[in-house]
Amino acid sequence: MDIEEQRDRHSATVLRSLVAISRRGLADARFDDTPLSVTDQSIVMAIAEQPGIRSIDIARMFRLNRSTVSRQLASLTSLGIVREVPSDSGRGRPLELTPAGTAAYRGTLDTLQRIIDAHLAPWTDEEVARFAHDLERFDHSADLP
Repeated sequence: MDIEEQRDRHSATVLRSLVAISRRGLADARFDDTPLSVTDQSIVMAIAEQPGIRSIDIARMFRLNRSTVSRQLASLTSLGIVREVPSDSGRGRPLELTPAGTAAYRGTLDTLQRIIDAHLAPWTDEEVARFAHDLERFDHSADLP
């Protein structure tokens, strides 16, 4: 196997692993009795991390159709997780989490952290530090033009 084939194989392994970790983690992090899908949890996390974000911004962020985001937000609103904030702007309404939404968000993060901690428990401090550094580098490279 040549160098390029090895790189392609390693790159495919990274993709499969990231997808599996994300799906498994979010599925395991279903908080309380609130039936949030992986997409719901992603939207809740986006709103928690960027209060005032609008539905169009969420659609762009996740590369989803605006109607898909609208349906997800309607469901989250009916569950009492998300609410619109009045605004003078004509470009959609800002969104925020309700207290129940904030609790769901924190519960999701706590569960995900416990899962990560369990997976990393047998690793050395140096291995965890290197992995964190490499993941951060990987994540920030998405910001490059």
